[in-house]
Amino acid sequence: MSEWNFYGRTEPLAELRRIVESGRWFFCRIEGRRRIGKTTLLSELAKKDADLSNRLVYMQVPDSDERDVAYTFRQSLSNCEHEQGRTLATGVTNFATMAASIGRLCAAGFIVVIDEFQYFTRSKLYAFNSFLQAEVDKLRGAQLKHGGLFVLGSLQSEMNALLDDKSAPLYGRVTAQIPLDHWDFEDLLSVFASQGLQGPNQWLTLWTFFEGVPKFYHDAYEQELFQVAAPEFSSELLRRMFIRSSSPLSEEADTWFLRELRGKAVSVLHFLADHAGCSHAEIVAALTDEDEKKALGTHIARLVDRYKMVDKLQPVFSDSKSRNARYYIADNFLQAWLAVAKPAREEARLKPLEKAIAPALRRLETLEGFAFEKLIRSLHLETSRKGKGDFELSELKLGYWNRPRDASKAIEIDLVALDEANKKVRFGCCKRASSAHDLLVFEQHVSAFLQTSGHKHLMGWEREMVLFSPSFSKQDMSHYQSKGYVTRDLLDYANMFGNAPRIQRAQ
Repeated sequence: MSEWNFYGRTEPLAELRRIVESGRWFFCRIEGRRRIGKTTLLSELAKKDADLSNRLVYMQVPDSDERDVAYTFRQSLSNCEHEQGRTLATGVTNFATMAASIGRLCAAGFIVVIDEFQYFTRSKLYAFNSFLQAEVDKLRGAQLKHGGLFVLGSLQSEMNALLDDKSAPLYGRVTAQIPLDHWDFEDLLSVFASQGLQGPNQWLTLWTFFEGVPKFYHDAYEQELFQVAAPEFSSELLRRMFIRSSSPLSEEADTWFLRELRGKAVSVLHFLADHAGCSHAEIVAALTDEDEKKALGTHIARLVDRYKMVDKLQPVFSDSKSRNARYYIADNFLQAWLAVAKPAREEARLKPLEKAIAPALRRLETLEGFAFEKLIRSLHLETSRKGKGDFELSELKLGYWNRPRDASKAIEIDLVALDEANKKVRFGCCKRASSAHDLLVFEQHVSAFLQTSGHKHLMGWEREMVLFSPSFSKQDMSHYQSKGYVTRDLLDYANMFGNAPRIQRAQ
């Protein structure tokens, strides 16, 4: 089994190094979803700098009370490699002494890392922000040439409440910020290449579950999932990652995603897991309870705006008030957990494993279809941003759909990409199976789209019709290309990034 390495993150790592070596004291915010690699990024920086490693003091804030948080920081100081840090430990008993110790450490050139900083929005912990503000103001005014403070958080809305809200004690104090997003697909291709994972369908399965979350891929590596042959890959993923007693992700969603949600909010997520792309009206019709005191729309809005767990997507050229909005669970892992992994785990408690996994694999096939559409849109953005794509993108729309009273007039297009400078429009059709493309239906939907009043201006543009699937055989490619269609699969995108594995296409 190949060794696991540090993959990607070239730009954030360089920015982190620039901040640490800037020659002045800093207060930096690092933000990203759970398991995205915030702490690992700092660890990678410290690995290459022994002096920096000796000056780091790390604590992970518990979701508890003042006494427990102060105790946790005291333990971090007790474990500090530098004597000065250990000396301060005994004096930390509450928020006031904790903040004062942070101030002394920073003034002495240490770098303090506070992980799970968003917990300081809790009423029991909020007072710490005022104590920390006083220390930060002293440090900012001291014109120090070393030291700093990193605060790491996973909930954007709560981090914003602590650092961006004008009424918050720490408002305006941050000197730098690093948003940490998923690995790009180019980064994932490096992982796949280093681990010998050559099958595009396996890439899609992994992306459907884990998108670009580094921790999940490392867990898969430790479970030796990358060594599994293609025919058994999906079932072994469920077995090793979610179902068996040693599975690393069997409680992940409940522990990190759903623990703060109750009642209707959880019901909305479960409904969306089984009805991806449904409308607001469909959610309301399915879940509204006559005795419900809080309107269901409030729960939906919180999931969209506050927790960012649900995406509200509009069709191409629609405004934000369009009634055609569709709702999806935003996070691949949460969607896959609710729709596939959790039901399989629960069934495995009562049934033989094979009988529990079989229906889950059927649900996974459907889910991979939705995930593949999302991946193709993501790949258009990534290749265009990096100048490596086959389409000069000025605007990418998710696609187009309508809600006509006459069902025969329904229009569905998976992707609409615009190149305004060259007056080109790309229409894309995404299918998990390359044999599933229906050219006649695709043509009819594009034609109907162009006839609508809001889209006739595209009639004179150069039109590109593209079929997307995880993989195409040489025969399928030849057939579709002879009909005037462009074909693109995941091997094509690997080629665009220069990371194409040595895989022979099927005949």
